[in-house]
Amino acid sequence: MSRTVVVTVAFGLVAAIVTGFISAQEGPEAGTASGRPQDEVAIREASQALARAFEKGDPKAVAESWTAEGEYVDEGGEPVHGRAALEKAYAGFFAKRPELKAESTTQKIRFLGSDTAVEEGTFTVRAKDAPAESSRYSSLYVREGGRWRIALLKEWGDESTDRPSLEDLAWLIGTWESEGEDLKARVTYEWSETKAFIRSRFVLIPKGGESPAGAGNQVIGVDPAEDTIRAWTFDANGGFGEATWVWDDNRWAIDSSGTLPDGSRTTALNFLTPAGKDSFTWRSVRRTVDGEDEPDLGPIKVNRVREGK
Repeated sequence: MSRTVVVTVAFGLVAAIVTGFISAQEGPEAGTASGRPQDEVAIREASQALARAFEKGDPKAVAESWTAEGEYVDEGGEPVHGRAALEKAYAGFFAKRPELKAESTTQKIRFLGSDTAVEEGTFTVRAKDAPAESSRYSSLYVREGGRWRIALLKEWGDESTDRPSLEDLAWLIGTWESEGEDLKARVTYEWSETKAFIRSRFVLIPKGGESPAGAGNQVIGVDPAEDTIRAWTFDANGGFGEATWVWDDNRWAIDSSGTLPDGSRTTALNFLTPAGKDSFTWRSVRRTVDGEDEPDLGPIKVNRVREGK
C-alpha cells in the first residue's frame, strides 16, 4: 500500500520501539542467554525508555535513543541518517499519531564485542481500524559513555507472516444500521464457531412498513490458496455473489460480482472506510448490470447499534 516516506519510516520505527518495550517486559527468557545478563537488561531498559518517549509523543527523546550518526533502514524506503533526521521523521509522525498495538518475539541478543550487541526478532504492528503489518528487524546497539544506543536499525518484510487475517475485520463484529429515504438496512456480523469465518445476516426494512424488503446472508473468510479475504453473499430471493477484500491505504476495496434472481449479471467496486470504532462509510462505484453502467451509490454512513462478542 502506498505511503509517504516519512510515514513509512516513522511507522517502522514505531514498531521497533514497541517491540523493545514488550521484550523488556518478557524477562530473561525472551532472549538468548549470553553470560552477560546485566548488559542484556540494560539493552531492554534502553528499549523501554524509547517506548515511553514514543507514548509521550516526544520526538526529541525518541531520537536520543540513537547515536548522533545512527541510521534507520527500511527495504521499502530511503535510509534515515542522523539523530536530527530521526527527530524530524518522528515529529511528522506524531503530528498525526495513530493508535497502535504490537506483538513481538525477540529471537536473540548477540554480543559482538564489549560495547556492541545485536537484537533480532519479528514484530506485528496494528494501527487502529487497519490490518496488521508484520516485519523482521535487526538492531545494532553500541555503548557510549555507559549508555546503550541504537547505531543501526534494519527492518524488512516477513512474507511468512504478512498474510491477511480475519482479525483485521474483527472490529465489524456486532450489529450495524444505516438509513436512506425509503429503507433502513441492518446487518449483524458474528464469528463462526471456530472463528474460521465471519457470518453476517442483513435485512432491508421499508420505512413505515413491517415486512422486510430484502434479506440475505454473507460468509467472509480467508482463501488459503490465494492468501486473500473473500466473501460469498446469498440473497433470500435467489441471487448470489462473491467478492475479494483488499486493504487500500485507509479503506477496504471490495471487488464484487454476482447474479440477480432474474439471471442478470452484476459487478461493482465497493469501498468500506472505517470512521472510528462505531461507524464506517460505504460507497459503490463502477456498477454494472448485464454490462450496462449504473449510477454510483453513496457515500452512506453506517453506525454500530450493538456490540458483538
